Formats: sequence, structure tokens, C-alpha cells
Amino acid sequence: MPREVLHLLLELPGQADMETLRAAGDAGGPALLHAFSHWLADGGTDDVADLSVEVFRQRAAEFFQWSGWGATSLSTGTSSLIEVGISDSWEARRDQSPESGCHVTTGLLHGFFAALAGYEVGVMEIECAGLGSGETCRFVIGTPEMVDSIYAGLSAGSAYEEIVGSTG
Repeated sequence: MPREVLHLLLELPGQADMETLRAAGDAGGPALLHAFSHWLADGGTDDVADLSVEVFRQRAAEFFQWSGWGATSLSTGTSSLIEVGISDSWEARRDQSPESGCHVTTGLLHGFFAALAGYEVGVMEIECAGLGSGETCRFVIGTPEMVDSIYAGLSAGSAYEEIVGSTG
């Protein structure tokens, strides 16, 4: 989704609700994967599937940063989770209400990774720099059940690292 369209969406009169913003991002996820594939091909890699996990993490982070997301890192905290960190996130820099977050980015990550995996994934923002929880927006990606379990643990007051340690 072009940056200009994203900024227009975020500046609509009234406040777009988080479901609308996530759905907009999610709809752009497959196109983002397509753009990533073309970006890789321009660099000499014909197929995303040809990348090792380590090279995929590095190249995806470079692509997201190149796309204007901010300084991005991808890691695999456990064999079943992907963690994405974005410093200086474009979405966190905008004015936000107290119940806001990086909803477009959450949707884009969902659409991108679901299209890449070929099955449903869960995505959740666990820290948002725009809401004062540090310098980096952090997202977790895994099976919907795993992400639901993390959400339940966070809602109950557990620390993310504690939850992941018990589920990973």
C-alpha cells in the first residue's frame, strides 16, 4: 500500500477504528509480499523459499526499512514465534489516542505473513512506542492459538518474556 494512501487513511475525518485500520493493512499484505518478492528478484533472489531463515529475517528487515517502516528487526524467539521490532515507526510517529496503536502495521504484518505461510497466523502488537512503551514497537507473530495465549497471559498481568518462556 503506497505511503501516501496510508497517510490519507490515518487522517480521515473522525477516528477510524482499529478494526478498519487493521483490515486496510491486512488487505495490503499480499501486495507487500509481492513487492518483497520483486525486491528480492532485483537483488538476485528468484524465490523467497530459496532463503534460509536467517537470510529471510535479514532481507525482510532490510525491505521493511527500505519501504519506510523505520529500522526493523525480525527474530525467532521460539521455533513457533516471529518477533518484529520497529524503531522510529511511521505509524507510532503520528498523533494517537490513548487506546490507539500501530493497527495498519499489525494488519500489514498479518497479511504479509499469512500470504507467505499459506495459512492463518495471529499477529499482536505487544509494545507501541507511540503509546510510550519504549523506543520500539514490538509485534509477535505465530499461530492464532499461540497469539491468543500470549494475549491472555498479558491480560492477566504476566510479562511477555515469562509467557513465551512457558509456551516456547
